[in-house]
Amino acid sequence: MAFSEETKQKRNKPCENCRAHRRKCVVIQGKQCDRCLKMNLPCVFKFNAKPTVIKKPVSISRKNKLMTQMKAMEQQLAAMEQQLKSFHVEAKLQPIKDETEEDERMSSNYDSIDMETTSESYNIFDQSDDTDKSLLRTSKSSDITNSWQLTITGGSSGINFQTSIRNINDINSFLSETARYFNATLSRTPNYHIDRSLQMIQVTNKMLQVEHILHSIFQNNKTETGRLAIELPICDDHTRIYMKRQVISSYFGCMGLLTPVFSKPYYLPLFDFNPNTMVATALASFITYSQCCHIQYIQHPFTRETLAESFRQEAKALLQEVLFDEGHDIYTVATLMFLAQSALIVLNNSEARLYMNMAWRMVLELQPRYAHLLDGVTSDTPVTEEIIEAETWRRLFYAVRYYELTLCLICDERDDYSSIMFNVGIGYPIVLNIEKDIKESRDSVEAFYHLVRVNDCQMTQRDDELRYKLLAGKLDKLSVNDLQKLETQLCDFWGSMPKEFRLSDSPFDYLQLDRIQQCSNPFALYINQIYYSYWIGLETRLMQSPSDTDLKGINMERYDGERALLLVSIITDAMTKIFHVLFHKVPCVVELHWMLIVADSLRMLKKSPNLTIRARASRNLNITLDVLKQRVPKLSEDEGASTNENYRFLKNFIPSILTPDTTSTSSGSLAGSEPDSTHTEVEYFANKPSSTTLPAAYFGELQKTVHAYLDDDDPVSLQ
Repeated sequence: MAFSEETKQKRNKPCENCRAHRRKCVVIQGKQCDRCLKMNLPCVFKFNAKPTVIKKPVSISRKNKLMTQMKAMEQQLAAMEQQLKSFHVEAKLQPIKDETEEDERMSSNYDSIDMETTSESYNIFDQSDDTDKSLLRTSKSSDITNSWQLTITGGSSGINFQTSIRNINDINSFLSETARYFNATLSRTPNYHIDRSLQMIQVTNKMLQVEHILHSIFQNNKTETGRLAIELPICDDHTRIYMKRQVISSYFGCMGLLTPVFSKPYYLPLFDFNPNTMVATALASFITYSQCCHIQYIQHPFTRETLAESFRQEAKALLQEVLFDEGHDIYTVATLMFLAQSALIVLNNSEARLYMNMAWRMVLELQPRYAHLLDGVTSDTPVTEEIIEAETWRRLFYAVRYYELTLCLICDERDDYSSIMFNVGIGYPIVLNIEKDIKESRDSVEAFYHLVRVNDCQMTQRDDELRYKLLAGKLDKLSVNDLQKLETQLCDFWGSMPKEFRLSDSPFDYLQLDRIQQCSNPFALYINQIYYSYWIGLETRLMQSPSDTDLKGINMERYDGERALLLVSIITDAMTKIFHVLFHKVPCVVELHWMLIVADSLRMLKKSPNLTIRARASRNLNITLDVLKQRVPKLSEDEGASTNENYRFLKNFIPSILTPDTTSTSSGSLAGSEPDSTHTEVEYFANKPSSTTLPAAYFGELQKTVHAYLDDDDPVSLQ
């Protein structure tokens, strides 16, 4: 009986009887094969269960490798597309009529591309044995009697043109026919093209909680009447001048090196000889109000705050005498800047805003007087009084602009910063001839040069406005294209820094503490502190909530909240180590508000399910808060009892930062690497009695904010 192939039921394996006798096993009906039915035998099929094979998941490293390869291919395709655009060539392939003819044509001339126009064709030949490439143009129109040919040959000696053109008409015809290829654009968008300007990232944190509190401190225009009515002691002029000279000397040895608007070799002797001038008095007020650790000698009956307030009142009186006179100079601008900074410290915010805005307008008015003097000035140019004042004006310009922009972001509800961020074309600060032979002054100005660059307009005005709007919390979303530009701006700045300023081998990486400690230039550490502060200000706006992801699927090529979260972990780790080393080397330059922002970020990272990130955040938070405790004196019970809603909210928001599992983390490895003498000096300044250094209003508010984070029952020490 014959069966067709369709009626036969095929089995993978024969039955046991057919297998034993090596017979063909065919099942026609039912469950028994034909042979077993005929021989009346039991038909038994033996089936072996196939093992379950678990598909091995693709590893993250392999995924990242594939993503890198895809990105490289995309870049290569984009480069090829750009190259074709630069050639302005439009290819139109002829339809294939016969596969045999096509194969013969491709085998004989595998690199030729026929490009047809309405009356002409272009052929590009690529010879493998020669580097020359020829572009042959022949006319196919039968109605053109005077045909001509152009051959462009590229070789080692250059480009050669060979043509049969004989008259101007041929040249005109050639140019008219080829002009459209130079103006042609792609008729379509390639399928591999990704328009990143259409991809948007949601802003998850317009501001951190600590930033809200700091902004509210400076947005409050109410002045503390108690501090204005403070009774100022009286002392003889000799003692007062002596203390003022000590303060001025401390300024040029500390804060004046971070922002060297006044050249130390020239202005220190000048201010020391004339300590009662308006600018010297305003300078003394600011540095005394600050938390500079170098202010040591204050005679009874003055305290640090009363001495600073007496200097401030004296400078304000001197300013009133000349403010409405004509012919202002750089000293009036500097006085306004120092008084504005002092007003910020005592939280007289409206006065600070007024003084800084006046300083900004005045420094712009002085541009015609000083800008032309800076043309062609280098470090080798012999200095004169005019050149020194012109360079001082340039440094003041950048310092005042930074403060004015910062106050605009905090105090003013506006979105347009074009009146502040514009390119004035005055160049960046340089090391003067009188400074280049003094290492301290030279290093200070070089660091200030990089500080100006990272704060100044680096790319387009739109990009800078976008960055500051993001920092001010005025954006709801950001395109991937804009994010790439902002990150590229910071990466380019890192690449432009001198190698001795860099603390890592890449723009953002986990820093090694030993490498930071080996950096002998404290100004380089300060620049890195500012550099990473811009990174944290950018990425904290976009990071995903740490408690919502374990970062197992993180991809650095994918711009999203997980990537931003990982960058925040890297940046906070770097800033914690920089804070620690700066505190033990030059404690005055540690930015307290940035320490609070980093602490708030670390508090959020402590909730991450990722064990590595959570452990690192806990350790870094202990170190950061310990530096804050030593940097800001402890409040008494009366001072700590604040009714401010911000601090009640903060205490409820962060009930206990230092939990038992985090307090057990040891930081001895960090402290043990520092010299004992340096640590002893820091302990001296950090533990001075509060009666001798009563904190100003701003630092009092910082104290409340700091101790809202701290749990007195869980002390942390670097010892």
